[in-house]
Amino acid sequence: MDAILLCMKKKGIRFFSKITFPNTIVFKTYERNSFLKLLRSRKQFFDNVLIMAHGANNAILTTSRDPNKCYTTYIEKKDADAFKNNFVFAVSCLTANEFGKCCVAEKGCIAYLGYQVEIGCLFCAGPGPKSNTPGSVITAVNTIVKHIFVSELSKSFEVFLKTPVSVQVLRQRFAFELEKRLSELLDMDADQVYSQYQIRIRERHYKAFAVDMILEVLSQLDNILPKLICIGDDNYISSSFIRYRIADGFSSSQISAELNSNPFFQRLAHTEYKKFLKDYAASF
Repeated sequence: MDAILLCMKKKGIRFFSKITFPNTIVFKTYERNSFLKLLRSRKQFFDNVLIMAHGANNAILTTSRDPNKCYTTYIEKKDADAFKNNFVFAVSCLTANEFGKCCVAEKGCIAYLGYQVEIGCLFCAGPGPKSNTPGSVITAVNTIVKHIFVSELSKSFEVFLKTPVSVQVLRQRFAFELEKRLSELLDMDADQVYSQYQIRIRERHYKAFAVDMILEVLSQLDNILPKLICIGDDNYISSSFIRYRIADGFSSSQISAELNSNPFFQRLAHTEYKKFLKDYAASF
């Protein structure tokens, strides 16, 4: 198992559940208790944890059944002991402000990658109430943006799992590739969009309305990307890369040599995890 994913099938982020990892082994769960129980049983394994859920400054959230409020707390600070010795990437609004800091400073999480701002605006772009943009165009553009976000997240996370790159490189790669893919939409016509995403927009609607919506998403992204931050040791690399090196025919001595020369490993501050990586590389 390369990573553990908590993926919420909830209003506003249901599309997160469509994420797949075809080239790695990511265990997916949709339920809080089994997720926390699994993590607490594996504290010695230094797991990679991906959370795709609603969030607030101080907690992971879920949708509420109370008609008077939208969200309720799902995973709070007192639960964060489950992230001890792990790397956590939270694709959630705001959690890097307080929750992520608690995970690292108080609960022993090695590194926490998360957002300091709300990110929902990326997935529900739309013109003002007086706009004459057709509803079908709004739905189409938002669907394409969601597809691109999930696709680039999957690709970047799999590179992180399969190669000895740091959390900071994961952050940079995801940010760059996401912005690049969205920007490419500006140079496409409606037929090219349909060919790539199987979403039909009339050509005149694409030029008249969709392009402006995409520019707005890119503007929002410019504000969001700098607020994706790493708390803790951003030199963390995934131990799962070792298994892929072995599958590619590398010997223990070759993997150990690669590890010892890796600049992120050299700067890694977590001594216990550093020893774990060394012992794991030498054990085959």
